Amino acid sequence: MLKVSIVIPSVDNAHRLETTLISLLENRPSECEIVVPHSGYYEDPYNIADEVRLIEVPAARNEIELTAVAWSMCKAPIVHTLAAGATVEPGWLENALACFQRPEVMAVAPQSHYRDASEPVQGVFADDFGLRAAATAATMQAPMLQASFYRYSLLAAVGGFSTRMEQYADLDIGLWIAEAGGACEVATGSHVHMNELNDLGRVTADRIRLAKTLQLRHQEWFAARGTSSGKLGWLSRSVGSGSLTTMMSALTAKADAKAALHRLPDLDDVRAVVEGRDQTFRFDPRNDHPGPKLHRQVA
Repeated sequence: MLKVSIVIPSVDNAHRLETTLISLLENRPSECEIVVPHSGYYEDPYNIADEVRLIEVPAARNEIELTAVAWSMCKAPIVHTLAAGATVEPGWLENALACFQRPEVMAVAPQSHYRDASEPVQGVFADDFGLRAAATAATMQAPMLQASFYRYSLLAAVGGFSTRMEQYADLDIGLWIAEAGGACEVATGSHVHMNELNDLGRVTADRIRLAKTLQLRHQEWFAARGTSSGKLGWLSRSVGSGSLTTMMSALTAKADAKAALHRLPDLDDVRAVVEGRDQTFRFDPRNDHPGPKLHRQVA
């Protein structure tokens, strides 16, 4: 029986995708499937379709849109998202899965290693301004989408990954888990190498917009923390960006109200999963047999 579905979204870089596939095929246990949603560019030159499920999503513009389509097509109760270009160490999967023995754990973050950092990133958290930042085990609020594990039933309850929240979709899910009384945990023995530089601390105009949208989408959670982010605070927070455009955005950017209200989950449904009252898992028996390439529109 499958335990994990590993989802590797890839927009346009075959070399990075194949780097990750080689690492997974060398290290994965037998009880998992590999799912690769791509934008239609990948031609499978090495005929790996018998070991990897390739899903074409021609309308997808980025990795989050690919992931938003692919997760619901997974067959296993745990969904593992992994960025193209990342590589894994032996035992990374077993150590992460062990964390799910606690029923309240809805998501798990491995130790993510970047080329320019001596310490691993252990998920992400929202700072007082709602900006997504690299976390430690003590501050982690959500696993980072580029390397994360989720219960399928949890993703179903929150409606999957919000494409409107873009790169903040992982933090969005993490806050829903917290509001429903669930937990996210760090798997200290699970190691993933991102093989790129860490830019989580960079402040940009887009990230300011998304942070303000996250605050609006989770206003009760931020209000309970007593955080404040007035104009002067935002200006101070953006000074280190070195960009006048970003500094102006800190003063003028507004939350995207439509994105903040898009597909809000029913927290009672999320609580039911956290409390073990709804652990249903959908299987599609048609997926047990290979078929033609699948084409999906972005959700």
